[in-house]
Amino acid sequence: MAKQKLPAVWMRAGTSKGLFIQREHLPKDLSQWAQPLIAAMGADPRQLNGVGGATSTTSKVAVVGISERDGIDVDYTFVQVSVGGGKVDVTGNCGNMASGVGPFALQQGLVKRPRKGEKTVDIRVFNTNTNRVIVETLQVDESGDFREDGDYAMPGLQGITGSEVKVAFVDPAGSMTDQLLPTGNGWDTLAVRGLVGDSTAQSMVKATMLDVANPFILVDASSLPSEMQEPARDDISFLAAVESIRCEGAVRMGLANSLSAAALVRGTPKIAFIWGNGEAKHADSSTDITVRSFSMGKPHPSLQLTGAVCISAGVCLPGTIPYSLARHGYVLGKQELPPTPSRTPSPVWAGEAGSTASDFRIDSAHTTYTVKIKHPAGDVYF
Repeated sequence: MAKQKLPAVWMRAGTSKGLFIQREHLPKDLSQWAQPLIAAMGADPRQLNGVGGATSTTSKVAVVGISERDGIDVDYTFVQVSVGGGKVDVTGNCGNMASGVGPFALQQGLVKRPRKGEKTVDIRVFNTNTNRVIVETLQVDESGDFREDGDYAMPGLQGITGSEVKVAFVDPAGSMTDQLLPTGNGWDTLAVRGLVGDSTAQSMVKATMLDVANPFILVDASSLPSEMQEPARDDISFLAAVESIRCEGAVRMGLANSLSAAALVRGTPKIAFIWGNGEAKHADSSTDITVRSFSMGKPHPSLQLTGAVCISAGVCLPGTIPYSLARHGYVLGKQELPPTPSRTPSPVWAGEAGSTASDFRIDSAHTTYTVKIKHPAGDVYF
């Protein structure tokens, strides 16, 4: 079989790493992407014959091309390449990889260079996975090139600094389901199956199913069975139980028509366990929410950028589990959290207890808030 060349840039973006490829260098038919991308990342479980790092956070691809959409600079498609599974998943976005799209587009000449003397440039990106717009603000040097060096540090990148890339998600709600709350409820109960070797045994957990930037199942960790109270576990039975929650949530959110169909799509919806302020031994009294997220069936070493967006939105949505866990004494609209520069108004509650998704509305009189999230690699503010 003849070998083929695939021009690409291998780059770290946020806490992820992967290949950035121009759209024109791949087949026009997206269904034909799997073979070259799997070959490039590595098809074996250790990805020895490719550039993948044998983890979900290092087996990723961003496909970027000049956009024909009005007001958009480039289109971006995220591809999650399974590790040893021989599959690709294009059902959701990756916020960390998205942060590299702007720098890649500028370096590859896919967007106009900024005028001489400008220190920053805004690049408008259309994510084809979620049909949403992302605005990236990059720092540039005197010649208009992306300035890579800097003193900005982020959790999960010990000893690594660089220039800050600001990523703004425009109208992120309903990224895949077209609904902020796909089930119509602030929270629901989901079954946990397969614990302690008994595939028929099941218990129930509380979870908010929220679709902001990516669809997430946000599980109230205090409702987990005792066998799942240690979030650092990665044994087969524990991960199978986590997957059982995720699959039922996928069906409830309308992203799959059966549990077996949900099991075939590992990338979305995503799932995370969350604790409130000072709650249990895993939480931190100085934070609003403590999170343990999962990616492609494994514990995530830090937190997805889209996960931080989704959880932060949940903290501002009365009636949801993130809101309830993070309240610790304040009531939205009465005792405000420290304000941040306002971009879009925060959703506020318009109904009584027990109201559904239709009772959420946007109140322009309210400001936005800073939410501090603790994850395994550190803290993040949104």
